[in-house]
Amino acid sequence: MSVREIDPSDDAALRSYVAIDAADAQARPYGAAWTFEELRVTARRHDPWVEHRWLLATDGGAPVASAHLELPLRDNTDTVWVSLAAVPGTRRMLERLCDHAFAIAADAGRTLVEVQALADGDGQLWGLLSGRGLEVGLVNAHRVLDLPPDRAALARIEDETAPWRTAYELRSWSGACPPDLVEAWAGLRAVLVLEAPSGDHEYEAEDFTPERIRHEEAELVAQQRQSFVTVAVRDGTAIAHSQLIVPGTDPVNAYQWDTIVLPAHRGHRLGLALKARNLAEAAAALEPRRVLHTWNAEDNAPMIAVNEAMGFRLVEREALFRLRL
Repeated sequence: MSVREIDPSDDAALRSYVAIDAADAQARPYGAAWTFEELRVTARRHDPWVEHRWLLATDGGAPVASAHLELPLRDNTDTVWVSLAAVPGTRRMLERLCDHAFAIAADAGRTLVEVQALADGDGQLWGLLSGRGLEVGLVNAHRVLDLPPDRAALARIEDETAPWRTAYELRSWSGACPPDLVEAWAGLRAVLVLEAPSGDHEYEAEDFTPERIRHEEAELVAQQRQSFVTVAVRDGTAIAHSQLIVPGTDPVNAYQWDTIVLPAHRGHRLGLALKARNLAEAAAALEPRRVLHTWNAEDNAPMIAVNEAMGFRLVEREALFRLRL
């Protein structure tokens, strides 16, 4: 049994990582995972804002477990985010993988480790993390929407929300953010971690700049992911946004990413209006995909209400475990 760090130039190792991640996802009705093409781009591309490290555990030469570590470099530098995947019945390898990941975190001077695990179902990872002293800091709800979207329902939402948002203009784009909006959109992305529920931990605002927006856009293109964004604009400034990602290398799944409305502008049904408009904009590109995924903190009642109004249904709950080093 061994654990090693993956060399990003090693296609075979990256494919082994993807295979474990895919097997872990396929064990759940609505599991989803990165494709090889997506992973290879992130693994090989320099990111000035986040360091990515990838671990592979093998038993008798066969890959059985994997880990992805994300270490922020310009904000929240006390934290490391860890994603784990494994084939069933490999608890001992998961233990070794955790030890290796936590050692990397400690060597990097990180004092907070965060790891996701299913809150329902197989207790292999849950039991391991609990036994190592990690505590649940937050529970996220995983919801899905069957595709294609109901365009008539989206049109009804558009009409119903229109009287509430007369002071706002909705602007949509696919690909690169328009130059006149990029600074305000970067500002929205920076405070997302402050506005979203985070349990018992307070994050720092992220170092999200127009340069980081352009870096992300270039990475999405390289990954063959198509980004759709709709923002609400008032007095020339974007004060709310919603983003949806259509992976070009996954014919089944798509992802509803962030939605945020700044506190001073809540109460105008902007969250629902943005999500519905953005989904309508992306509808043609979503074909032939069949599932749109989204995740929200279980206690984020306003956003869950928005998702349910659009037809999303609950399929999983995921616990965010935290460990202070």
